[in-house]
Amino acid sequence: MPTGSYTPSSSPQQAALVYGLGFMGGSLAAALVQAGWTVYLHHRRPEVMEKAEALGYGTAVDDPLAVMPKCKIAVVCTPVSVIADHIRLLAAAEGNTVITDIGSTKSGICNALYDLSEIGRFIGSHPMAGSHLQGLEHADPQLYKGCRTAITPHSKCTGAAIAAVQAFWTSIGATCHRYSPEDHDLAVGEISHLPHILSSACAAALSPRGLALAATGFRDTSRIAAGSVDLWTEILLQNNDAVSHQLEHSIAHLQDLLKALQTADSSEIETWLQIGRDKRLAFERGNFE
Repeated sequence: MPTGSYTPSSSPQQAALVYGLGFMGGSLAAALVQAGWTVYLHHRRPEVMEKAEALGYGTAVDDPLAVMPKCKIAVVCTPVSVIADHIRLLAAAEGNTVITDIGSTKSGICNALYDLSEIGRFIGSHPMAGSHLQGLEHADPQLYKGCRTAITPHSKCTGAAIAAVQAFWTSIGATCHRYSPEDHDLAVGEISHLPHILSSACAAALSPRGLALAATGFRDTSRIAAGSVDLWTEILLQNNDAVSHQLEHSIAHLQDLLKALQTADSSEIETWLQIGRDKRLAFERGNFE
């Protein structure tokens, strides 16, 4: 395994390896091709990477380690539970390619790969993009345009490696925000994982009686509940502590509303609703001023 701090490659080649070609990885490969990158594709199922190649998303490779020295960046787009293992595999390649990922939880991955972070070989990433649709066939080359992307280096990561990952994401139109892995997981617990739970709860409450009248409000509130059950089970377990904390807070908040309803306290109901309205409007403005 390479040792020492990361230094940019002497080769000017703008090449990347995309490892894992589901919806997110396929969309990333397509976006990179549009941005002028040379893209190498790898997937555990050969027919998937061959299909991606046929779609024009890059060149399929059976041996990802063989192309690593040609690449500035390698991006692991596999399920969260196996991302660290796949990064370890790629880090055994020759050269100094920086490896990143798109995992939606970061503490477990970044802590498991701390030694690679210290030498600038791995920098965690999480683009806040996605869909309830799954699979390469739904890949969207515009997915990462304007996408808010968290970069989660450990404190000893080299500046050059961080800059390389940031430049990679900005090259396809993403905007980067730096977090510690722990702060990232707390943040996504609030803005991604808890909303998925509440969306699922909303959808689970639908009855045949309500179905006949369900329209845009129900559609928008419950959309993300249609996401992959296997994927989201893994995500929630990986971010168990942060999600449990957010869920306990939300249960208490809902109990406040229940009490106000049971006592017909209109003032408390208005206050409860106003808190949510104010924060939604703050999100639309992009600040909490």
